[in-house]
Amino acid sequence: MTKLFIDIVRAEQRHLDFSGRMYSCLEEAGEAAQLMCMDLGVTEDSPWVGAEVQVKDVAGRCLFTYPVGQLQ
Repeated sequence: MTKLFIDIVRAEQRHLDFSGRMYSCLEEAGEAAQLMCMDLGVTEDSPWVGAEVQVKDVAGRCLFTYPVGQLQ
């Protein structure tokens, strides 16, 4: 199990995950971040389109970055 943090970031706004969550593997965290991207980009007028969802380790290193895009 690995503790990882998933942040939502764009130029003028950040939602930081201060608690983190335990994941069985890096792929599980990546899948959670991708689902978050889909959820954030589900509407035409979503303010998060263009943002990034970042998966970070306990040292603050970014392991994965996924773009939030509008779903077609």
